[in-house]
Amino acid sequence: MKKYIVIIVIIICLIILELINIYSNKEVNIDIYKLAEELKNAQIFEDNLNEIDEDSIVKRYNFNKEKINQIVSYIGTGATAEEILIIKLEDKNDVAETKQIIESKIEERKIDFQNYLPKEVFKLENYNLETNKNYIILCISNNYDKSSEIINQYIK
Repeated sequence: MKKYIVIIVIIICLIILELINIYSNKEVNIDIYKLAEELKNAQIFEDNLNEIDEDSIVKRYNFNKEKINQIVSYIGTGATAEEILIIKLEDKNDVAETKQIIESKIEERKIDFQNYLPKEVFKLENYNLETNKNYIILCISNNYDKSSEIINQYIK
């Protein structure tokens, strides 16, 4: 009898482990354009953000274009540090490297804004940078909490 109970417990554990594996490998599919539009319209920016083309954003950050599946970005007029950047990478193994590139660019911008518009440095120190599978989402705005709430609807 004990032998059967042990076998049943092992089978149940294996089923649970397989379900965990299936859930953790679940395909994430974020509509990056819809998310960007929702952030843009959330009244969390003081500047008017304009969409910039893929080539310009790749050049601005010095991304490897081959690693990008989709990308969308909105930036302000230059009078603020405000920005939306959402990337879907071809491979989730490139997320850490791409995230590091973004963080380095933000550090450069902090230095630039320190002398130019010091009040914008606060935004560059309190930004949203989230990852989920092969997605990276950056939002630099006036309202960290509101942008975080919107982003979490898409990634959690």
